[in-house]
Amino acid sequence: MLRAKFFVNMREFDLLKIAEEIFGNEELEVPAGKHDSAFLRYCESFLVFTCDTVNEVSDFPKFMEPEEYGKMAVAVTLSDLAGSGARPIVFLNSISLREPDENLFRRIVFGIKDWANKFGVKVAGGDIDFAPILTIAGFAVGKAERIVTRSGAKPGDKVFVTETLGKAQLCLELLEKGYERKDLPFAEKLYAPEPRIAEGIKIVEFANSMTDISDSLAISANLLANASKVKISLEKKKLPLAPLLEFVDEAKAIELFLYGGGDYELLFTAEESDIGIEIGRVERGSGVYLDEKEVLFKGYSHF
Repeated sequence: MLRAKFFVNMREFDLLKIAEEIFGNEELEVPAGKHDSAFLRYCESFLVFTCDTVNEVSDFPKFMEPEEYGKMAVAVTLSDLAGSGARPIVFLNSISLREPDENLFRRIVFGIKDWANKFGVKVAGGDIDFAPILTIAGFAVGKAERIVTRSGAKPGDKVFVTETLGKAQLCLELLEKGYERKDLPFAEKLYAPEPRIAEGIKIVEFANSMTDISDSLAISANLLANASKVKISLEKKKLPLAPLLEFVDEAKAIELFLYGGGDYELLFTAEESDIGIEIGRVERGSGVYLDEKEVLFKGYSHF
């Protein structure tokens, strides 16, 4: 079962570096490894490509319904398009079942269809296979008018997030303490997260950099700071912790906000924004800091 833990040894990112080393020089405007998605110029716009995978070991918490397996597969894939400011066009899926269970399959694809309809993406089919664990791989294509990636943050920018972070992680930890689903304070964040497509399309018009937050704010902010060659300075007094403080103390709320995964919100930098919540600023230097204390590169890991 999915476990509620923070990981420091992010082996997944070591593997991603290998993929970037091999595929990162393809003739694309934004190739593999440079951002959440790849960009290819198409007439006056850009086609944006991404894929993601979820499975019952790493991604499906206790009490999750099969329809929500499908919704999760759509959400995590489209979140990469949201982090690229792209409007989704097409979604495909590859589903591996443990056995040919027609009812289970029907419920999963109903969930895929429901979330695809909600976010305006056409489902163009996919593949069915069998494996020791239930796995859903999603692939999506979107369209963007402008390229905004992790690499454009500038000193003087303000740092924003679209919502309070840590809600999904809090729910996951409450499940491990014996809570029932009906008792979770933010169950929808854990079981049916919604990619910030509409916000991403608006933000891309003025942002200098942007990325989605899936594994943790700490990971996304460090990736953005490294790609942009800047320092991200977060301010504790600006963190929107109030929703979390109803259930945990301040120290735990900050931990959840920085290192919790599974929220699928957006992190972006801009001179100004009337979208999102300002949580810090971009400065010359390197790394990520909260009131001058280093924010470590850690969060949720699939390993």
